[in-house]
Amino acid sequence: MRNLFLAALALAAVASCDYIDEPFRNPNGGGSTEANGDTVLQTERAVLVEDFTGHQCKNCPKASKVLKQLDSLYGSAKVIGLAIHAGPANFTAVSADYPTDFTTDDGDDLASFFTVWGLPLGMVNRLDYSTNAHLKTYSSWTALAATELSLAPEVLFNAYSGFDSTSRVGTLRVELRAQAPQTNAVGLAVYLKESGIVSPQLMPDQTRDANYVHFNVFRSAPWGPFGQEVWAAGTTTAQSTASYDVSATLDAGWNAQQMHWVAIAYDRSTYRVLQAVQIDVK
Repeated sequence: MRNLFLAALALAAVASCDYIDEPFRNPNGGGSTEANGDTVLQTERAVLVEDFTGHQCKNCPKASKVLKQLDSLYGSAKVIGLAIHAGPANFTAVSADYPTDFTTDDGDDLASFFTVWGLPLGMVNRLDYSTNAHLKTYSSWTALAATELSLAPEVLFNAYSGFDSTSRVGTLRVELRAQAPQTNAVGLAVYLKESGIVSPQLMPDQTRDANYVHFNVFRSAPWGPFGQEVWAAGTTTAQSTASYDVSATLDAGWNAQQMHWVAIAYDRSTYRVLQAVQIDVK
């Protein structure tokens, strides 16, 4: 049941906007992104790859393999995968052979909004939504990611996370600094994902892998699938800054040590992702 993962999720979000007194720091003095578990300080562009998938979709492991290859090639700080179990019910439904319900209401809303009609399909930074060509086959993700990574960043994040093991409350603080003016309004969405989940998966040869390991599984969107507005249309300059805090109580069945926050800054008109960031929950 879809609400199984959401029933125990008590969400509390506190948002604020202000100017950050000090510029974003690069402790290494170079042009790389530093990820230290509970702190991420960005200095370069990152890309979001959303993989709409299902445990009864025989070709979906091929798409998951592409995400793993991108992670090996660029690292998870630069290419951020999000596996959203949503779309046609014959691929995502629960059965005796596939008992884990990975679907969520927020994931269903994303699939519905982006008109996901088959699996596996994905989006790279949600490119081409305005032309209805946003759903891409996994064979195109590598080239699209490379092109996006070659561009200068439009927004940079600092991110800080914390976790209370007793209450199972995870906290996230994100600080945004625009690197270029934006004509349209800019939004911020925040997601939770989990990796290392062992559960059956239908494989390309039509066999059932009972010990398949699922990665990047979309768990929830504390502010809803599209979050909130950060900067209004026409107000974003290269000096615009903002900071936000969000917290979530993790479901008892989720492994906090295998979970990540994902935050994206995006164009509220075209839905193009301007920047993404990933940080450990714990």
